[in-house]
Amino acid sequence: MFNQDILMQAVMESRDSIAIADATLPNYPLIFVNPAFEKLTGYSKDEILSQNCRYLQGEDRQQRQLQELKEALHERRSCLVTIRNYRKDGTMFWNELSISPVFDKKFGLLTHFIGIQKDVTARVILEQRLIEERKVLEQSKATLEKLIVYDTLTGIYNRRYFEDQFYSFWEYQLGLQGHLAVMFIDIDCFKKFNDSFGHLAGDEALKKVAATLHGSLRRMSDFVARYGGEEFIVLSSEMSEKQALSYAQSICMKVRALEIPHATSTHGFLTISCGVACIKPNINKAPKQLLHQADLALYRAKELGRNRAIAFESSMQPKKI
Repeated sequence: MFNQDILMQAVMESRDSIAIADATLPNYPLIFVNPAFEKLTGYSKDEILSQNCRYLQGEDRQQRQLQELKEALHERRSCLVTIRNYRKDGTMFWNELSISPVFDKKFGLLTHFIGIQKDVTARVILEQRLIEERKVLEQSKATLEKLIVYDTLTGIYNRRYFEDQFYSFWEYQLGLQGHLAVMFIDIDCFKKFNDSFGHLAGDEALKKVAATLHGSLRRMSDFVARYGGEEFIVLSSEMSEKQALSYAQSICMKVRALEIPHATSTHGFLTISCGVACIKPNINKAPKQLLHQADLALYRAKELGRNRAIAFESSMQPKKI
């Protein structure tokens, strides 16, 4: 076995701070500290012996891991905590503190606690910096995802997201042999509105129309997207042509009811036109066919005076030459 002199030399030469507290006395006073402890804290052994080690915490007593340390001392068990401590000159350092109980071999009574301390300030600062950088990256990722999915002006979905979802909806309804309805929506005479009231008023009008369309959705699976400029598009599953047309007519009335003044419109207020198309997807039909039909219906609604919803009819198809 090593003799006591070798063990003591190892403790005294250790780069880690080592302290021993007397567990048989009230308040667990320190009875030994090595030179590394003095170097770490800035206190000489004469200043700290007979003191409780908690003085290193100063007034900073509301630390979560201090409760864990307190419980370990009360339960006479080992623990490892990282806490804020303060040197003699007042500077803070992060202390990784490991405590271990020492029991009397003969009677099994607790006699001492050995504490090993390490200055892990650099590590903790790095960890905190990495956490902050991760938060920034997550926020940037969320912002980027939002830009990819949502229209920045109106807050509803954008065309890119619609096109992704449209083909997914198509495949899903193809498997179910269900119906899929599309409604192409265009704000009537919007260029004249912008010319009369300015682009800021135009942006506000777009946001109001988008909010009205979004608030009119009937099913959780339905959604509306800004298709571009003053164009919007609604996608709905399991809606018959009659139901889709009725829904489209209702949103035309809701937008008209906003009573947004539009002097250059024949209706006196801002209105929308809507083209409706409904189809039962099958392998012999292309998804774009449904969009084309809704677009043709929208064109007919414009021809008939705007401020209305029109369902697609086969007679709207251009005649082949």
